[in-house]
Amino acid sequence: MSSLREGKPAQQAGLDPIVGMIERGEVDLVAVGRALLVDPAWAEKVREGRFGELLPFTPEALKKLS
Repeated sequence: MSSLREGKPAQQAGLDPIVGMIERGEVDLVAVGRALLVDPAWAEKVREGRFGELLPFTPEALKKLS
């Protein structure tokens, strides 16, 4: 069962594995929908290396969207 269905915040994963997959040509698109829903400045923060400022996606975020 996923953390979200259990009412727990989603865990932030490191970006290193994703960057490696892009560099190796394994993927060309990475979905960041949940991250952008809760933190519209996500892309800017990642680009600037401000990883400590990223907001986690939580079940409460879904309630705000409905």
